[in-house]
Amino acid sequence: MPGVVYLICISSIACLAMGGSPGLALIGAIAWGVSLVLGGHFLNRRNLALVFVLNVVLLYGLSGSSPLFFGLVFFGIPSFLMGFRLSYGRGYYDLRKWGLGSAIISVMLFLGLSYYTADDIQIRTMQIEIEQYVQQKIDLPGNSEIWKLYEDQGISQEEIKERLANLPWVIYTHLPAFYCFEAILAVFIILSLSAFISRKKRLPILARRSFREEIMPWQFSWVIILALALWLWGRDEMNLLYYVGSNILLLAAPVNVYYGFSVLTYRWSKMQSRNKRWALILFVIMFLFLTIPAIIFIGLLGLFDSLLDYRKLRRKKEETN
Repeated sequence: MPGVVYLICISSIACLAMGGSPGLALIGAIAWGVSLVLGGHFLNRRNLALVFVLNVVLLYGLSGSSPLFFGLVFFGIPSFLMGFRLSYGRGYYDLRKWGLGSAIISVMLFLGLSYYTADDIQIRTMQIEIEQYVQQKIDLPGNSEIWKLYEDQGISQEEIKERLANLPWVIYTHLPAFYCFEAILAVFIILSLSAFISRKKRLPILARRSFREEIMPWQFSWVIILALALWLWGRDEMNLLYYVGSNILLLAAPVNVYYGFSVLTYRWSKMQSRNKRWALILFVIMFLFLTIPAIIFIGLLGLFDSLLDYRKLRRKKEETN
């Protein structure tokens, strides 16, 4: 019972920070998520569910239904499910799978419900808010040097603004990808902090491989290939298939880059010391002068490594099992 009281106190303080101070909302949400995840190790499933319900009641009393729903979708539900899986003795990667899956499903249900209940006026209001936000960013005083840089290349400020005129619509149609990425990032931060704390406390949980041995699940690679097919199929008509594919591709891009850096880190560790300096210099030059092609290359590296398993990580895993 003392463990329950201890976790109720910690999670309640985190909820107070979420609902009571906008400046501490994000920190409080992450702390709440970490407490729920680690609570799966210290509490049984009934007590963990009790703590979660009490937290939800507290958040509802502090902030109302809308902020509570938002906090549950991005932080509460994924963290509770990860803690629930931890109570069964599951490992880091099982928790990550359940956390990411529940976060994406929750976000899609949240957005679907929002679009379903919103009328034309609310949708137009959202579009206007996005347009105003983009316009504010374009008109920032610090952008004068950027405009000058483009003018030196023969591109006028008016031409740039004409090209950016469609940006609010692009943002609006890709809100699912942006929201899902925020949810994925929240799960990653919460689980990483939970693993860090458990390692510092020498708890026998949440052991993970080194970053250089991370590999993207091969199933996700086929999701990306399917998304690319949808994007190409609907590109001419710019229909629903096009936007479904483009949202998945946009969401997959940072994931591919993450695993691509894992491949580079692995290759770096295998290099001889005298070659590492030249490899680092070459990488920095490419990243500075060919930023976008370099990012695309790193993302493709992570994608094809998932399909072909260059590093033979899956074979090593099978041999050790």
